Amino acid sequence: MCYQRQLIYFYFLKCFIQLSLSTDHSGHLKPFGSSGPFEKIDQITNEFPEPIEFFDKYVSQSRPVVFRHVLNHERHLSLWNSDENIKKIFAKNKDIIHTETRKKESRKQNILSMTMTEFLKRYQHEELYLVDEVPNLLRSYFVLPKCLQCKPAFDTFQVAMFWYSSGNTSSVVHTDDYDNINCVLQGEKQFILIDPHIHKEVAAEIIDNPTGSFSSIDVDRVDYEHYPSLDHDIHYYQINLSKGDCLYLPSLWIHQVRSTNRNIAVNYWLNQMRVKNAIVNDKTCILQKKSKFITLETIKWPKDLSDIDRLQNFMLDLIDGDAISFKEWTKEFSKELNFNLHSNIRTINLFAELFNTVDTNNNGFATLKEVELAIGNSTKIMDIYDILQDIMDIVEGKSDEENQSTDESLSSDETEDDNTIEHDDL
Repeated sequence: MCYQRQLIYFYFLKCFIQLSLSTDHSGHLKPFGSSGPFEKIDQITNEFPEPIEFFDKYVSQSRPVVFRHVLNHERHLSLWNSDENIKKIFAKNKDIIHTETRKKESRKQNILSMTMTEFLKRYQHEELYLVDEVPNLLRSYFVLPKCLQCKPAFDTFQVAMFWYSSGNTSSVVHTDDYDNINCVLQGEKQFILIDPHIHKEVAAEIIDNPTGSFSSIDVDRVDYEHYPSLDHDIHYYQINLSKGDCLYLPSLWIHQVRSTNRNIAVNYWLNQMRVKNAIVNDKTCILQKKSKFITLETIKWPKDLSDIDRLQNFMLDLIDGDAISFKEWTKEFSKELNFNLHSNIRTINLFAELFNTVDTNNNGFATLKEVELAIGNSTKIMDIYDILQDIMDIVEGKSDEENQSTDESLSSDETEDDNTIEHDDL
């Protein structure tokens, strides 16, 4: 009897401990960010700011801002009121667009290809979400925001994306490598943001798929026990956008997006490296006349990245955490080059020289700060690029040698085969 009482005692003690350890956060098992608390966000009404103000106050500060009613006077805004308007534009067009197949985003979902006409027939009755570059036939209807309408600001523009659904969509929690301006043309969108500069530990924990820069969090039922950093006095931004509103969202800000009702949006992505290097001031930035504002069909985009841009972006992508070791960098560059850098004494010595150009304190690790310093120094990034070119010359030379060796081997085999045939014929 005494033994049974002890068992019961320990059982209830265990339950008490589990309850006491479990989170009591008001947001536990509720939608991401729904419990707040919420920070205020800057708002500008009726008109986009001029480029100099936009870059000084928001872009250079990595500071989001809402633009209210800024599209209300756009002459094409009514175009998005009805599917019939879009059907007329695409009536005889056979260009292919790409659609996601789940309204609750999964990075493993199937992507379908179809014409816009087919999409418009199906999307109201199926889980289809058009996410693609703005189709060619629609580009003349989009005017680049005023805050990008001078040369150094415009030069940061990379691509414009088009979003079209019947509503009730939800994204994963994620970050983007691009600054972007997201504009709602129809319906409503809600953005939940977390400032990664203030809440660094949150970004490190919840973005648990670093190669895709997204989180495994169930956005409808957030498990605060699995993601304890969210239980540490996190302040969110909640932004609700309606037709005609836009949001500037800096790169690397943690965010999750939901849409309601028939929903159409466009977002303008800005290249992060060009943004960092942009000089937008009263000497470099002359605002275009409104009558000459740039529209999307006049732009060649997405703009081709130079080899230097690609190298810089690749180096930044390699820094998932605070630092990366020489071993890991060698592994990742080997994958990218499709060549084992350790297999050749010359390539690994050159690569060590490349790494040491970044690793300024010679501790065997490259940090984000060291990479950013290397990228920001034109002489240093050119040195890195030149070393990489030397490595690629060796790699390509090795490939040529292997091909030549293979050809000689095949030729030898063919000769042997010919001799065998002749011998058999004898």
